[in-house]
Amino acid sequence: MPHVSSPSDVVGGIAVVADGPRESAEDRWGWIELFAAIQLLSGALLFIPGVQPYRMYIRALPYVASLGALVFVMRRSSGEPLPASCRWLLASFALLTASLLHADTHLKAGLAQLIFQFSIGAPMFWAAQSVRSPKRLARLLWVIFAASLGNAALGVLQAYYPNVFLPPEFSALARSLNPTVLADLSYVGSNGQRIIRPPGLSDMPGGAAVGGLTTVVLGVAYVSHEGHRTLVRMLGAGAVAVGMTALYLTQIRALTVMAAVGLLVFAAVRLRQGQMLRGGGIAAGGATLVAVSFMWASAIGGNAIEDRFSTLMETGLFDTYQQNRGLFLDYTLRELLFQFPLGAGLGRWGMMGLYFKDPSMWYAPPIHVEIQITGWLLDGGALMWLCYGGALASACRLAFMSAVKSSALSLGYLSAVVLAFQLAIVGLCFAGPVFNTQLGVLFWTVTGALSGAIASLKRSGPDETDG
Repeated sequence: MPHVSSPSDVVGGIAVVADGPRESAEDRWGWIELFAAIQLLSGALLFIPGVQPYRMYIRALPYVASLGALVFVMRRSSGEPLPASCRWLLASFALLTASLLHADTHLKAGLAQLIFQFSIGAPMFWAAQSVRSPKRLARLLWVIFAASLGNAALGVLQAYYPNVFLPPEFSALARSLNPTVLADLSYVGSNGQRIIRPPGLSDMPGGAAVGGLTTVVLGVAYVSHEGHRTLVRMLGAGAVAVGMTALYLTQIRALTVMAAVGLLVFAAVRLRQGQMLRGGGIAAGGATLVAVSFMWASAIGGNAIEDRFSTLMETGLFDTYQQNRGLFLDYTLRELLFQFPLGAGLGRWGMMGLYFKDPSMWYAPPIHVEIQITGWLLDGGALMWLCYGGALASACRLAFMSAVKSSALSLGYLSAVVLAFQLAIVGLCFAGPVFNTQLGVLFWTVTGALSGAIASLKRSGPDETDG
């Protein structure tokens, strides 16, 4: 990015050029920053001894906050047209509502699934009204990054000092379903110690992987921006290393791979923006951090880490996927698609089906789901692939067009960061039900926030961005 002589502000370490309106009341800290913190830090409540009986309410808090924000914002209208992603999301919600009429729908679980999906997609409808400038968007990304870094750093500490940093109680629900869950999700470290896959700020083994993914993908922004001081870049590189190390220690290969993909996407967009040296530097620096983090994680986890990830190199990424998660994709395309072309009824998979199961629906038993593609098919059939897929494609297109065409330099840079984050999450749809988790909430939060930042600049002057 060329040097710009116009005034700028530094928000969360990201230099934001003053190419939009100066700070107003709408640019001050507010609900959306708190909301992002709730999404990533509310799991800390699970570290309080004796809270397991209230676990469902704590886990529901981030989603309730999302719905509450939607209800509040609906009280006032911005008068702006809905982005394409919103229209596709509304179509998917309409399809989910229609699925309630399916003969095999478990009514209570189906209603819960419908509300659950509303809460995940809701930020796309309200976040834009909270973020009205690139400066506010940069601050939101910084909050997400900082909270995620705390989660990932805790995960690394849990591997070093499990007796100090692990939660006092693990999920009672998970242990009731599988009494050996802790043993199954642990391994022997380099010193012969038993390492539970770091839960981070959660009570589920491997939970630190979400913080690790987000830290890596967003952290690259603090390493590569030419407006940063050397100390900020060094701290950013350290944060990326911590995030990547946490990912290795959780042994969740899908999130680890998508974190690396996020780095490559960001580098590619920077090349597309004409930043040849910076794009190449991001790719080379990212590869170095990935390697250094692997050595750090191996020093803690020993052969278990090396064996877990060496197959990616020996077998190849696509062959490894085909031998693992690819089996579920094949099953979905070859069998379930023809069995349930219009959906299988709501409430037959996921946590809503578990929490609100109806024993009287014995003729429509629960269906095991491992990847998001399968979940969408069961909820709304092939049409759900079209509707939700259209929403995701529109969201990524919004970020890409802003990154390569925006006349606002700071917005173009932030859009590249958002796009890398978006594509990392979209890729996980083939590895797990990611849009039934808080990563889905964060996806729509940053997309809605980007939409609001774009709209604010369009009002202040002509821009080439098209949502």
